[in-house]
Amino acid sequence: MLLEERKTSNLSLVKLIPKMGIASEDDVIRTVGEVYRIPVVDPTTEDVDPQVFKYIPVEIARKYKIFPLKRRGRTLIVAMSDPTDYTIVDNLKFITGYEIEPVLATETSIMRAIDQYYGAEDKLKEILESLKEAEGDLEVMEEQEETSPETAAALVEEAPVVKLVNGIIIEAVKRRASDIHIEPYEKFVRVRFRIDGVLHEVMPIPPRYRDAVVSRIKIMSRLNIAERRLPQDGHIKMKLQDGRVIDLRVSTLPTLFGEKVVMRILDKSNLKFDLAKLGMEKQALKLFLEAIQRPYGIILVTGPTGSGKTTTLYSAISRLNKPEVNIMTAEDPVEYDFPGVNQVQIREDIGLTFAMALRAFLRQDPDIILVGEIRDQETAEIAIRAALTGHLVLSTLHTNDAPSTVSRLIDMGIPPYLVAASLNLIVAQRLVKRICPKCKTPYHPTKEDLLKLNLSEEEIKGVTLYYGKGCNACNNTGYSGREGLYEVMKITPEIRELILKNAPTHVLKEKAIEQGMVTLREAGIRKLFAGKTTIQEVLRATVED
Repeated sequence: MLLEERKTSNLSLVKLIPKMGIASEDDVIRTVGEVYRIPVVDPTTEDVDPQVFKYIPVEIARKYKIFPLKRRGRTLIVAMSDPTDYTIVDNLKFITGYEIEPVLATETSIMRAIDQYYGAEDKLKEILESLKEAEGDLEVMEEQEETSPETAAALVEEAPVVKLVNGIIIEAVKRRASDIHIEPYEKFVRVRFRIDGVLHEVMPIPPRYRDAVVSRIKIMSRLNIAERRLPQDGHIKMKLQDGRVIDLRVSTLPTLFGEKVVMRILDKSNLKFDLAKLGMEKQALKLFLEAIQRPYGIILVTGPTGSGKTTTLYSAISRLNKPEVNIMTAEDPVEYDFPGVNQVQIREDIGLTFAMALRAFLRQDPDIILVGEIRDQETAEIAIRAALTGHLVLSTLHTNDAPSTVSRLIDMGIPPYLVAASLNLIVAQRLVKRICPKCKTPYHPTKEDLLKLNLSEEEIKGVTLYYGKGCNACNNTGYSGREGLYEVMKITPEIRELILKNAPTHVLKEKAIEQGMVTLREAGIRKLFAGKTTIQEVLRATVED
């Protein structure tokens, strides 16, 4: 049977045996290696010399399913899955002009290595080609410091690197990425984009471009390119061809194999100030808007990093920003600039802390104060004093839900009577991924899934649940964009009484729910029933009440 299949398929036994399921590809390669006494390697983990790629183009590598590893004198060491195919060996001798020394590898690992190494070169060429007609797509808006003649010469020699960096940034903006990660490893440099809160691998960069790419980004962000031992932070302001201005916060970090670079993309055109569109429901939005119209008191937004707290605060500021109002903000960092708002960048390295900025604000006749984060007792005390002396104060705190924020302030050393007197509203929030509208598919959940959310079949009767099966529009993730979950706790007279008595968190929560507060879990279930997100996302972002 095997011999008959071989005659009809024209495949060698090395390729035919795994295809027919008689033995695995790895077992066949090991056996062939023992028979012919040829080393077996995994080209994806081998120490590859990038110079050998110029002898064997990617088209040849893919055609013959071979991968060059290194050169030794007049001999090229090449990974191949069938050393008995002498036609390939002879052709490679003719193409390269070198002797060929085969080593064994599975066809799967060879193709993976081609994608990993040659793929980076292909992607680089693709980016450079796409940028030929778009030289003006990206313009650094801030003047740069003068560079030394040596650096300038290096940049001229590395002109493709300038276009590569531009291409990476443009691609990230097109794909609505929030962050770009450039990560060096021993044998490759990985580029990843964070899209909708999840990192996606985009492309590897050829290792020889590693230092040049990092140096280019450092020059653009006015960092010290000679300093590679310490972390650095910088900023780039750029203008796209369509007129949009984007800011990039740049952070470098020395790692084992070079400097890792993370660029946070701040595209103001994508910033939505409509909390209803971001997912805040009518009743919660009504409470929030009522609170920010009050002349004094504290509004706190809580949640983990990346939960959208800054967007909520900026939404409030955008509504309150009027010529007759003096708004002052202390932020670390200032993510977006608002004309008409006095924004201060916190600089702890020179002593400009949140507490110092707040003290200075109180001498500047403010109406509204935004504090990026209450991190310590001193900042909390000044914020509360400001709220009690006729100022509206907005800030953030890291707590799990709205009721536990009260306990957090008391634990920081704030007396319960001051907390009760100053607090107006607490908003706890999370972000869940939104189902891609292009591949949104109805389905019926399993009993296990329902049990995780404490839901019964009766409760979902007449409700259609959805998931995203994956398509080109969402990069086969099934999700596109994010939706906010909000837990809004109004400080009512009854809750103030409980705070004064230093009531436990669970008592505060029970009273808030009794008075109509929608918890994060309940908000998630409502989004689920509305067909906006999935059970998995609700479970990931919220905990059981």
